Amino acid sequence: MRIPFATTSTALATLFSALALPLASFAQVPCPVALIDAKADHDSIQLEFRNKGRVPIEQLSLACSPPAHNTLPHAACHVESGIFYPNAVAWIKIDYPAADHHSLEISVARLRLGGGTLWQPGPSHTCKPLKLTHKS
Repeated sequence: MRIPFATTSTALATLFSALALPLASFAQVPCPVALIDAKADHDSIQLEFRNKGRVPIEQLSLACSPPAHNTLPHAACHVESGIFYPNAVAWIKIDYPAADHHSLEISVARLRLGGGTLWQPGPSHTCKPLKLTHKS
């Protein structure tokens, strides 16, 4: 049986589109991470988060912002690599000198999902930041 070239190429194009669409769409989904809680210690922060997505997270990059009256800009404060499975809750330790003396806002800067797909916040898809307030 002979299959016409147009039918074969159309079928292949449809197949490749179907395979590529889910990978490309991961980069545009709402935030796949929930920052749940943070506890400050003398020189570190214990951060609890959950993978809300459908694929494992391989790398989590966080940004830390001091309060508005502070002159320091947003600073990358931690990058954690590992395998964080969907719907799993995890704790990570962030080294941060004098963490219990500062108020901070921790936010997701970038994620590398399973398969190497990168996710970054954008105008239509951001992550809710977590505020860590200094208690006098």
